[in-house]
Amino acid sequence: MLKVKVLLVGPRESGKSVLANFVSESIEGIGSYSPTQGVRILEYEKPNLNGNSKGAGCRFELWDCSGDQKFETCWPALMKDSHGVIIIFNPELPSHLKEIEMWYSCFVQQQPLLDSQCLLVAHHKPGSAGDTENLSLEDNVKERDWEQELQKSLRSIPFHLVLQLTL
Repeated sequence: MLKVKVLLVGPRESGKSVLANFVSESIEGIGSYSPTQGVRILEYEKPNLNGNSKGAGCRFELWDCSGDQKFETCWPALMKDSHGVIIIFNPELPSHLKEIEMWYSCFVQQQPLLDSQCLLVAHHKPGSAGDTENLSLEDNVKERDWEQELQKSLRSIPFHLVLQLTL
């Protein structure tokens, strides 16, 4: 069975734990906000990666890393043997847009990872302006504003895929 270690990193309150819970189908920590202390590791298995019964299975480790920079001295240990990085941010918080480059520098450039092993996720909280089910014309303009700001921030970061989620 294959084993894959993926780090979920990004600023505080960006939705890393929410995404980790969603992907791993975990109900741990659902409810009010509780900051991750250091790291939280969620494990789950996908028996057949390609959908048929003869395919190879995979055991995933999602390392939900705290967004608090007081844990920065632990980051090198967290990065050891990782296969990918997901940088998660809340596009409605200008400070998060400014931090993306720092997270990329610390978790991607300091490891031998390819750009194809990295994902940037814009996580919109439900009921926020970025929740596309509730977008008004005014909100649509705001969304384009953060997308333009993001493009400015990412000029030096070669991300091929930016995913927007509302979870």
